Parts: sequence; C-alpha cells; structure tokens
Amino acid sequence: MFLYMLNCLKTMKFGFIPKEWNDYFSEALDQIRVAEKYGFDSVWFEEHHENELYLPSPLSALYSVFSYTNLKLGCIVILPLYHPYRLAEEIALLDLISKGRVIIGVVLGYREKDFKNFGFSLKERSQLMDEGLILLDNLLRYESVNFDGKIFKLNKARVVPRPYQNPRPQIWVGAWKKKAIKRAALLGDAWLPGQTAKLVDVIKMKKVYEEEIKQLNKDVKIWPIIRDAYIAENNDKAMSEAESSIKEMYQLDYSPSGHPLIGGKVMDIMEWVEDRILVGDAEKAIEFINKVKNAGFNYIIFRLSLRKLKNEQIKNSIRLLGERVIPYFSSEFKNA
Repeated sequence: MFLYMLNCLKTMKFGFIPKEWNDYFSEALDQIRVAEKYGFDSVWFEEHHENELYLPSPLSALYSVFSYTNLKLGCIVILPLYHPYRLAEEIALLDLISKGRVIIGVVLGYREKDFKNFGFSLKERSQLMDEGLILLDNLLRYESVNFDGKIFKLNKARVVPRPYQNPRPQIWVGAWKKKAIKRAALLGDAWLPGQTAKLVDVIKMKKVYEEEIKQLNKDVKIWPIIRDAYIAENNDKAMSEAESSIKEMYQLDYSPSGHPLIGGKVMDIMEWVEDRILVGDAEKAIEFINKVKNAGFNYIIFRLSLRKLKNEQIKNSIRLLGERVIPYFSSEFKNA
C-alpha cells in the first residue's frame, strides 16, 4: 500500500490547451494530434464571451474534435451561465460517445461582459454556482433528481442517455477565495487552480483546500494545476518569442479586467513570468515541473497557445515537451 501511494505521488500527467480563437479548428486539431503523439493525457478548452481570443462554448469545441483523438476531453465552463440540467445532458452525451473520456472544470467567472447579455449580474454568481454544482453532480450521478432551490426547481429530472463513466465524469472546481475553496472541497473531485497566480500563492490556498478535505475525510487523488507555458530550443529564444504574448495576455487583458488576483497590477515582463509562467528550454521545464510536483500537484495543464505564437511554434513547444520533458517524468515513475 505504501509503495502504491508513493507511486501515485510520483506520477505526473500532462494536459494542454491548444489554439482557442478565430478559425481555431484546423490549427487546434493539428496541435491535438501532435500532443497525442508525444504522450499528453488530455486536451482542454476554456470559456469567455465577446472575446475573440477565447471560445464561447468549450463543450461544443470538444464535440468537434473528440472523434479525431483518443486524448481525454476537458473543458472549463463558467457554470453560473448554464442551466445545470441542460449542461448535464450535454456532458453525459459527450461522455457516452467518447467512451468515458470527459473531465469537467467549473469556475465562477469574474468578467462582467461574460454575464451581462445572459441577464445575470456578478452578484448572482455565487448562488448560481452553489445550486448549479449540486445539481450537476446529482444529475450526472443519479437516475432521477428532485431539487427545490431558490433558483432551480426540478421534479424527477432524468438525464438520458446516462454518462459512460460510473458514477459520473470527474468535476474539477476552480476557486481562490476561502468560501469558494470550501465549495470545491465539498462538491468537487479536485480543486483546479488557474494559471494567473504565482505558485507560492497557489501553495497557500492549497493548504486551505487540504484542511477542508481533511475535515470532510475525503480522499482526493487528482491534484491538477494550469500554467501558461512556452518551450523552445534555448531560454533566450523562448523568452524572445513569448514576450509579446505574455505582455498582451497579462498587462493588456488580465490587468484591466478586474481579475481577482492580478487585476490592476502593472509589472514588467520578468515580474509577470516569475513563479507563474514556464518560459524556457526543456531543462528549465523539468525544473519548473519538479517544483510544481514537489508542491503536491500531479496533473499539469499547460496553456501552450500563447496568443501571438504561430501554429508551428506551438507545435514545436508540444514536441519539445513530448520528446525531452514528459519522458523524464515517465522514467522517474518507472524507476521509483
């Protein structure tokens, strides 16, 4: 049993986020095929609205690519924007036809423009998230669901067809504030910290989550984390090619957006990168991932589609990770 637990801690799996904007399909599919060839475990899409740099419907994006790959299928949805009954039906169907490859990430959302044209305000998010997450779990888990909430009311609701996975696909919950982390511990299968926080701050919040699951006597096996990343043949080339993307993403997008962690911050490129973004060669990637692993995470999702990078650069980054980095952690596991 001890050896099994030790090996679980040493195992590191890799997901990735491909191109998500404009005419994404051909380039995203190109990147997905390379990632599958080089040992990645999953592909993910995110959600924002009225934003040409993200997809408005990540679940639909997974439907469009699932038959072209055997990777696990992950999407991160802004849960308060969905009726949980309809979302559960869509998830169950994709899980069924993909033979159990779906992972769902749910987040609260923070941008006003994501909500305004759905008729919701940011103030309503928390209650929508609470009831939505309870219902999503129950609808995917049970054959029939009754629910009498303040927002949603269901009577003998059945999701048909049923999901392939039993009792349901995994649900990973994004959270930063203490109340939200309690929600993630109570209702999710894993806590999913996003890419914008420094690792030192992620570790602080991880301790809060660990205390919550300890009190719940809950056994959590998956410890995921999302990080922005770009890998090239050497450190100087990686920084040179990624710099304009990082400036646009963090200084021009996240900083003015009201983001709960970095909204309003003005920093230079190295301050944005420090302890937050992986930019470098394969050796630096191994060092970075070891730091993440030593913090207790065993599933890293790299957002490799930094906005100004070309398709060939992103594919090269995937290839370098697959040839020089992922095998390092596979061999480490085998030799444990």
